[in-house]
Amino acid sequence: MHFEFPWLFLLTFLFLFCERKCPLRLDLLFFPHVGRVARHAKSTSLMQAFKWMAWAGLLAALASPVVTKEYTPSHALGRDMVLIVDASRSMDEGFSLVKSANKFATLKRVLQDFIKKRSHDRLGLVVFGEFAYIASPVTFDHDILASMVPYLEVGMAGERTAIYDALAMAARLLRKSDAKSKVAILITDGKNTAGKIPLPVAKKLLQEYGIKLYTIGVGPKGAYDEKALRQLAQATGGKFFEAQDAKMLQKVYAAIDALEPSQVDAQPVVETRYLYIYPLFVAAMSLLMYLFLLNRGEVA
Repeated sequence: MHFEFPWLFLLTFLFLFCERKCPLRLDLLFFPHVGRVARHAKSTSLMQAFKWMAWAGLLAALASPVVTKEYTPSHALGRDMVLIVDASRSMDEGFSLVKSANKFATLKRVLQDFIKKRSHDRLGLVVFGEFAYIASPVTFDHDILASMVPYLEVGMAGERTAIYDALAMAARLLRKSDAKSKVAILITDGKNTAGKIPLPVAKKLLQEYGIKLYTIGVGPKGAYDEKALRQLAQATGGKFFEAQDAKMLQKVYAAIDALEPSQVDAQPVVETRYLYIYPLFVAAMSLLMYLFLLNRGEVA
């Protein structure tokens, strides 16, 4: 604890001076029988104690005692990130005829690892197929988000692929974000075959809300719309990636993790608690007791 205005305690010397040289004549102002009250006040040590307590409490309150505590917030609002996952029917296949690892099963494993690494970011999840929906708003509760991933299923949002509707849904999630950086990561293995939002509108929404988009094309070349994915990424300051097998997919997310580091330099927060109310209460109670004793002496 410390005082914001400790120099105010110098007024104690003024009080001591007035106590000896120019005592206040409250008895003349408020009470009859002046002589009897004055004699009683001078002989009462308890009254003197209350008078000093009132003065000391008032000075302590004016000096503003405070307790400060400095800490660094565990969650600094530095980046909001939305993961946009293609759950259309084609994701329930292997990466290619030669590489038979299931794309969606591999993606879920990689997503869980990626989520655990993003400890300083708020993460959200959009799943799309024939339509897009928000599986999770942006949140710091990464454990809940990671626990949702195993329950994602191919076809749960329809059979076809509404890529641009999913991008519009992600933009909706981030449009009111006040984070320093807003990022979306789109992964798909197909071309836009459903939905109502055209490419120019999706791109405009991302640009309008300041969202950087990373796009990932999964599977062999030609299976997805590389031109559109590159265009979207470049227009928003992001980057396009290809993942033709499980190992490449892991490397892609590792590369994005490096491009968008999770650690945010958080400014320390100083919490200040003002304690002036306590000495002020003591001063008020002491003054009341002083006046009570003064009145009792006057009645006596």
